[in-house]
Amino acid sequence: MAVSNFIQTIWSKKIQDDLELKTKLVQNCLRDYEGDCKYASAVKILGVGEPTIGAYNASTDITIEEMSDKGQTLSIDQANYFAFYVDDVNKAQSVPGLKEEYQKKAVHGLAVARDTYVANLIKGISTAGNITTAAGRTEANIKAAIDGAIVALRERNFDEDGVIEITPDVYNLFKNQLITLSTNNPEYIKKGIVGMYDGFEVVMSNNMAKDTTGQTKYAYCDVRGKKAIAFAGQINEVEALRAEKKFKDIVRGLDTFGSKVIDEARIQVVKVPLAA
Repeated sequence: MAVSNFIQTIWSKKIQDDLELKTKLVQNCLRDYEGDCKYASAVKILGVGEPTIGAYNASTDITIEEMSDKGQTLSIDQANYFAFYVDDVNKAQSVPGLKEEYQKKAVHGLAVARDTYVANLIKGISTAGNITTAAGRTEANIKAAIDGAIVALRERNFDEDGVIEITPDVYNLFKNQLITLSTNNPEYIKKGIVGMYDGFEVVMSNNMAKDTTGQTKYAYCDVRGKKAIAFAGQINEVEALRAEKKFKDIVRGLDTFGSKVIDEARIQVVKVPLAA
């Protein structure tokens, strides 16, 4: 049977690698715990509190304090699958380019699901101090909102690599403010980077969350550091089996992941009104 020649490791790795290229919002998350999630339902994100800084006096004993545990749990609680028919797994693996075409179809859907989940976490931030709302859908209003978001981050001692994530519509309104990067750089293109603004990479994604229920409808963009949101994901299984009622093979796979806002101080949501 053709299924007996299925190379599970190669399919799994290729899909995992392609996912890394296709996701845009996930790329800007903390990924330090990626390898811990394959067989776990949760991973522990380590963290400690800030020490108290005291004035030193040679005649007075210093105070020694216990450091508080600021660790958090990242639940691996999301699971998505793909499953499709293949006429012959052996042929799909041997004909140049055929396996890649099958994988592309699966990867696109998985990447959208991952990025959409992260986008909804951004939308879910409700702390008033972490939200900046553009006064309107003009270049000037969007610039003012993004500038305000950057200032808010910097006033919270933001000192890491940052990214501005916007929708295609907001990009169209804001693009004249960007420092253009080389359009021939394939690494920028793969990551969705469309320019630089005030030291931040600008990433355009069609998966940013929107609110279309209220009287005023918004797109949820953001300015954030790459340690604001943690993400851990793994292609757990890719396998092939013979179809029961068709003269075909089946290839199916499971993607498990979890994501969490772990430091709101490193993120500022930018709400931009949608077109009427």
